[in-house]
Amino acid sequence: MTLHALRGTVGDRTFFAILRAWAREHRYGNADTAAFASLAERVAGRRLGALFDAWLHQPGKPSL
Repeated sequence: MTLHALRGTVGDRTFFAILRAWAREHRYGNADTAAFASLAERVAGRRLGALFDAWLHQPGKPSL
């Protein structure tokens, strides 16, 4: 659901650019959620902390 919310927020083009960058940069390694959020913000060119906070760090599910 978090990824769906991210896609809706940044749009298809940016969302798929984030996924390609993630796969390229972490192809043979590990990373954590904070690294994904940081990469998403870098690729999107804007802050996404509120989205990740709402979907990952707060209890319950936010409304779409």
